[in-house]
Amino acid sequence: MAKGDFSISGWSTHSDISLEVDRISGIGGPEYPRLIIPIDFTLRPSEDRGKIETYSLLWLQSGLHIGNIKIGDGFSEPIAEYSWVDLSPRQISIEIPLDLYRIEKIEERRRGDIQFRLSGSALVAKHPSVLKAGSNEQQEYRRDVEKFTKGSFNITFSIPQSHWVNQIMPGLGYGKVKVIEIPMQEKTIPDTFKNALEEVIQAQNYFTQGDYDKAVEHCRNALEPLKGLLPEIKTLLTNSKYEWVAEVGQATYDWIDKIYKKTRDVSSIPHHPPSVGHFSRFEAQAILMVTIALLSYTGKYLEQGKNE
Repeated sequence: MAKGDFSISGWSTHSDISLEVDRISGIGGPEYPRLIIPIDFTLRPSEDRGKIETYSLLWLQSGLHIGNIKIGDGFSEPIAEYSWVDLSPRQISIEIPLDLYRIEKIEERRRGDIQFRLSGSALVAKHPSVLKAGSNEQQEYRRDVEKFTKGSFNITFSIPQSHWVNQIMPGLGYGKVKVIEIPMQEKTIPDTFKNALEEVIQAQNYFTQGDYDKAVEHCRNALEPLKGLLPEIKTLLTNSKYEWVAEVGQATYDWIDKIYKKTRDVSSIPHHPPSVGHFSRFEAQAILMVTIALLSYTGKYLEQGKNE
């Protein structure tokens, strides 16, 4: 549970503000993505010189930050939470509208877990103070408003990678990226494709963690074995006594060769300094998918060629 602080007119109160990270959700899909942050809030009365001062919390205005960068603004529904002594926490949902651009920016900064800071102001009604009751007296409270004032709050929390990827991102319009199975040529070229598969798995792990440059770097490593296999692939595709089949095979090989070289060149960028900040989530996802497709397609041809 993450806990924060709350103050009214510059002085701290006995109020409690906290949140359970696993209650945070994403809704709205790509059309209207919003982050829903339920916070537990208890506004308690204060005592000053034998007098009890009570308040009512009317609404919250908040800003969501990553470090010093503001991501979005949110408002609560009208609250009217009165500061009784024995009140249990009131759950207040803060809705933060996002868009795909800001979601991309969050993903660029995320490295595994992601830390946010929710801060803002509150509209508070101050009620007239009353004398503190004795031990055998019933405490009096007043509901009429003496004045309206401002409160402020601040709470920092970290969302685990698993909750962000599996629970929040799908609700915001992002699905999970799944690794397509790469054929394993265990009897023919076990070392080559076994290493390539391991590199793809590493690429997906880094992608899930939000480290897109590292993901692309491992895609480059996964493609490296194809360099020495391209001549064999060309022979398999073009070795036909029928001219039209050979022409189709040559065109297929030219496509594979071009896609391979372009993907390899682009994915080699993280191997050179600076090694961060090159690729967005979308770009890394595209390179990962092309890498898997190349390995799957060429691996199938090589497997067939060995069995013929």
